[in-house]
Amino acid sequence: MNAVFVDASAWISSIEPRQKHHEATLEARERLVDEGADLVTTNLVLAETHALLIRHRGPRAGLQLLDEVEADSQYTVLQVDLGIHTDAVDHWLRVFRDQPFSLCDAVSFEVMRREHIPRAFTLDRHFAVAGYEMLPAPRRRPG
Repeated sequence: MNAVFVDASAWISSIEPRQKHHEATLEARERLVDEGADLVTTNLVLAETHALLIRHRGPRAGLQLLDEVEADSQYTVLQVDLGIHTDAVDHWLRVFRDQPFSLCDAVSFEVMRREHIPRAFTLDRHFAVAGYEMLPAPRRRPG
């Protein structure tokens, strides 16, 4: 399985040139597309990405994102139901109660667990804390 979970942090960074890691995330996203990766996300992440995109680039850019994802068979948007929500709270927020995971993060981790997706296109280090591989790989800090 060549599935990669797509998170809002890297998605926005790859779209918005003013973002700090734009070049690295754009290159990583293009590589995933070229490799034919199955790009999996949730409706929560898509909503978060849409909200961030309209803040950075305006409503037309937000609508363009939604249209592109809907038209592109490489993307799968999983709908979060009560079962996923409940398991995300129980398996991630309760177990990692010392971590500042958002509910959206926890739902993403639960979807990755259920779908056996080991890698995430993300800049959010919480994915590494949860045990998932981050793409692009975070750079090591000196020291």
